[in-house]
Amino acid sequence: MFVYRVKVHELTEQILSMLKLDLNQRENTLREHCPIREMSVVADATMPKGELDIYLALDDFIDGSQVRRLLGELKSLISQDMVAAKAPEPRISTELIRI
Repeated sequence: MFVYRVKVHELTEQILSMLKLDLNQRENTLREHCPIREMSVVADATMPKGELDIYLALDDFIDGSQVRRLLGELKSLISQDMVAAKAPEPRISTELIRI
C-alpha cells in the first residue's frame, strides 16, 4: 500500500475552509479515477501561511498514470477555489510513501 501526500501551502483561513469542504464533497469523484482506500484532509490554519495536507491511502496496484490523473484532478479543484477567492495559486508539494 502507498500513502500519497499532497501538501498545499500558503493559504488563507477562508481558502483552507473552502478546499477542505470541496475535497470532502468530491471524494467519490476522485475515487472514480484512482483506487483510493482512504482519504484524510487535515487543515492547519495556525501556521503563518495556512497549509492543507491531503493523505490518500492507495492500493499497491496503482498505475503511474492514475497518480498523475489524481494530482491533475486535485490541482483543478484547488485552482477553481483559488479563482473563486481571487487568490494567487498556492505552492503544492507531493510525496509518495510505500508502507
